[in-house]
Amino acid sequence: MYAQEVETYNGPLQIGKYNGKATYTYKVVENDTVLDGDFLVLRSNLQELLQKQDYSFQFKGSFVDGIPDGPWKFQFGEFNSKSQSEVIDYQYRVLVSGIQKSSVGKIKMGNPHGEWTILEEQIEDSEISKTLFKSVISFDNGVPQQNFSINNDNYTLVGRFLRDGVAHDEWSLFPSNGIDQSESWYFNDGLLQHIRVDDDNDHKTITAFKGFTGETKTINLDAAYIAALDIQFSKEDVETLHQNNLPKLLKQNAQRYQEIDAILSELGKSDFLPEFKVKVPYYPLDSLETVQVDSVVSYYKKAKELSESILHNSQLNILKLSDKNTAYQYNTVLQIKNDFLTPIEEIARYDSLSILEYTSRKQLLDHVFASGLPNPKMDIEIVIDSVASSKPYTISTTVTSSKNAPVIQQIETVAKMGYDGVLVIANEVKETLAQEKRQNELANLEEEIIVQNDSLVMFIDSVRASIPLNYSNSLKQIKTFANATLNSYSKVKSAQDKLISARNTVACLKNLNELSVTVSKMPQFKSTIQETYTDRIWNPFMATLMDEAIKKRITTAYTKILEPYFLKQTEESLTCENISALNGNITETYHSVLMLKDKDTKKLERKLKKEKDPLTILELLNVQNTKQ
Repeated sequence: MYAQEVETYNGPLQIGKYNGKATYTYKVVENDTVLDGDFLVLRSNLQELLQKQDYSFQFKGSFVDGIPDGPWKFQFGEFNSKSQSEVIDYQYRVLVSGIQKSSVGKIKMGNPHGEWTILEEQIEDSEISKTLFKSVISFDNGVPQQNFSINNDNYTLVGRFLRDGVAHDEWSLFPSNGIDQSESWYFNDGLLQHIRVDDDNDHKTITAFKGFTGETKTINLDAAYIAALDIQFSKEDVETLHQNNLPKLLKQNAQRYQEIDAILSELGKSDFLPEFKVKVPYYPLDSLETVQVDSVVSYYKKAKELSESILHNSQLNILKLSDKNTAYQYNTVLQIKNDFLTPIEEIARYDSLSILEYTSRKQLLDHVFASGLPNPKMDIEIVIDSVASSKPYTISTTVTSSKNAPVIQQIETVAKMGYDGVLVIANEVKETLAQEKRQNELANLEEEIIVQNDSLVMFIDSVRASIPLNYSNSLKQIKTFANATLNSYSKVKSAQDKLISARNTVACLKNLNELSVTVSKMPQFKSTIQETYTDRIWNPFMATLMDEAIKKRITTAYTKILEPYFLKQTEESLTCENISALNGNITETYHSVLMLKDKDTKKLERKLKKEKDPLTILELLNVQNTKQ
C-alpha cells in the first residue's frame, strides 16, 4: 500500500453545456482521474458583455474520492451591459443587467446536507431589483427536514417534513399579491388528508385519503403522485387539482435541483435530487393481474395503431364524405375509439407511471369508466350530403363482459373488445381502399387507352399517304388490329378481369404505337441500306466514276426476304404478345445489316446464296427472333 499522489490541473473543462476554465486537484486510480480536494470552474467574458450579451458561471466546492463533499456554491448568470461604467477606488466598474442564479449549501458525500438556498434574481444596473425564485430547504444526508419555503414572483409555499422526509401537517401556498386563490394541502405522516382552495368569493375542500388505515407505500411527490390523486377525485375535483399552483411550484424547485445534480453527476458520484416523500394507499397487483395489465396495454397499442391508420387516412377522409359504407366504417372506428380506447388509454398511462397499485380496484373502475362499461352494441351516426342516418354495429369478439368478474379482468375484456372491433373494420377498410385503388387505376388506364389509340390513329392517318402502298397496308392492318383489341376490351365484364385487361390493353397499344413508327421508317431503312452498299468505282473504259452495288446477297436477303417477311407478320400474325418482339426484330435487323458493310462477310454471303427462309437468315444475322 502507498499513498496516491494528488495532482493539480489548470486549464479548460467542459461540463455538459458549460465550457470554462478549471482549477482542481485529483488523483489517478486505476487509470481513472478521480477528483479529490478543492474544485473551481468559471467563465465570464467582458468583451462579449460589452458587445452583446455574456453568460457566466462559477462552480466552487470540493471532492473526496470523486464524491462531492463540503461547502458548495453554484452561480449562473446571463447579463448584458449598456456600456455604462463608474469608477470606484480607482477601478472601473461596468454596470450589468440580467438574471443571476445561485445555489449555496453543504454536500455530505454526494447528498445535500444542512440548509440549501437556491435563488434566481433579476439584476438591473448591477443591483438586485427582484427575486424571481427562492427555495430554502434543510436536509439531513439527503432527506428533507423540518420547515421549508419555496417562492416565486407569484406564490410562496411553506410546509414541513418529519425526520424521515415525509410530508406532514399543513402545506400552504399564498399568493404574493394577496388576490389570487390560496391553497392548503393537509398531510398526516405523509398521507394526504384533504386539499383546501380559497379565494375571495368561495372555498372548496377536496377529500383525499382521510381515515385510510390500510397498507401504504412511500413514494416521491411528483407528477406520478398527482396522476394517482386523479384516480381518487371526481372529474370536477381533478380540474381543480390541475389548476393548483402548489405542484407547479414544486416542479420549479425540482428543476433547479436537477440542474445542479446534472453538473455534479458529470464530475463524480452524486445523488443530489431532493425527494419529497408522501404516502399512498397500496393495493399490490398479484401475478395474474400483472399479466392481465400487460395484455391490456398490448391490446391498446395495437388498437391505437390500427385506429390512427384509419382515422388519419386522407383517402378515407375524402371517401367518407360521399360514400355511405366508408362513412359507416370511419365513424364506427371513431366511436370505438371514444367508448373503448380512450378509457383504456388511461389505464395504459397509469401503468407507464407505475401507479395502478395506488388505488383500489373499484376506484380505478369507477374513475376510468365513470359512465359504466362500454357496450359492444352501438348505433353509428352517418351524415352524407347533410342527410343524417344511423346503422347498428356489434363488435365481433371472442370475449364477453361480466360485472361479476374481477376488475382487472373486466378492463382486459374491454381492451380486447376495442381491439377486435377496430381490427374487423381495419380489414374491411383494406378492401375498401383496395377497391378504390383498383377503380382509380382502372379510370387512369382507360384514359391512357384512349390517349394511346388516338395517338396511333392520328399518326397512321398522317403518314399513310406519304409512303409506298405495301408499307401503308401494314399500317392499315395495325390500325385494324388496334380497333379489334379495343373491341375485345369493351366486352370484359368482371371487375378484376377488366383491370388486368386494361393493363394489357395499354401495353399493347403502346407497343402498336412503337411498331407503327418503325413500319413508317422501313422505306428509309431500305433506302439507307441500298446507299450504304453502293460504292463509287472508277470505270477506265468510260473514264468516269460509276455506282456499283456490293455484297448483293446481303442486301437481297434484306430487301427480297426479310422486309416482306416483316410486313407479312404485321399484316397477318399480330398479337399483343408478339408486337414488341416483332418491332425489335425489324430495328435490330436494320442495324445488323448496316454494321456488316465494313466486315468480312464472305462466309455469310456463301450461306445466304440459296437461303430463302427468313427465320434462318435472321439467325445468320444474329438477330434474336421470336417464332410465331
